[in-house]
Amino acid sequence: MTSHLLKFLFSATIVKAGIYLCGLAALLPPINSLSPSIAFAESSNKAGATDQSPITIEAAEFLEWNQNEGTYTAKGEAFVQQSETRISAAQIIARYNADSETRNINHLIATGDVTYIEGENTAKGDMLDYDLTSSYYLLTGKNASVEGPRGKMTATKSIAYDAAENANRKVTAIGKARYATDDGRILFGDKLIAYIAADGTLKTIDAYENTRVITTNGTEATADKLTYVATTALADLDGNVEIIDNENIMRGDKAKIDFDTEISRIISIPGGNRVRGTLTP
Repeated sequence: MTSHLLKFLFSATIVKAGIYLCGLAALLPPINSLSPSIAFAESSNKAGATDQSPITIEAAEFLEWNQNEGTYTAKGEAFVQQSETRISAAQIIARYNADSETRNINHLIATGDVTYIEGENTAKGDMLDYDLTSSYYLLTGKNASVEGPRGKMTATKSIAYDAAENANRKVTAIGKARYATDDGRILFGDKLIAYIAADGTLKTIDAYENTRVITTNGTEATADKLTYVATTALADLDGNVEIIDNENIMRGDKAKIDFDTEISRIISIPGGNRVRGTLTP
């Protein structure tokens, strides 16, 4: 099959509106120019880096520029690269306002076995839908994932990134979501919501429904809701809490787990059930 290749040699400004998770970055495609007059729309949350390297676009079937609709389409093993930033998919469509003189790209959709790589960070899914004007990213698919040196987030439905609030960026994973740190801490939930600082530092993760946490020494805890605060390494568990350590089990309405000290505490609440446990010598 013929490979269609375009290689543009010109200066380009990279817009890095990205998804960061405790140092793991799944940045949205910062490849921001498909012709000398076309560029990604700049958002108020951009990092503002500059890359003077060429942009390469490849497709096995065809490359199409529709000036009436304001779209660029690469189909068939589509591939776009600039420096260490790469995105591959069955099809990639970039949109811009056809009536605008600047032709800034404001929307990008990649479909079919999508892989996005930025340095050491990788995002994968069935579809990547990115609205640059609102700094919103949606990665969908039964095996959606975002992975980097410090951890990995997975979900069976979607992973969304919202950078509308620059200092408090929001990452939402839905569908048997799982977040694992590089030191062995794992959090589960049907829905995980992570809040990230502007520099990419993880602030908190909230887990909802079928929540579970596993410490580095193998202690497991389940609850109706779970909140993990990265700065203190503490997890707060609420509702139907159960902590299991080998054959030892503790149950109660609330609990706190210190990931650094591996100390777990079951807490009673006014009017609630007594805390209880089964300890095996």
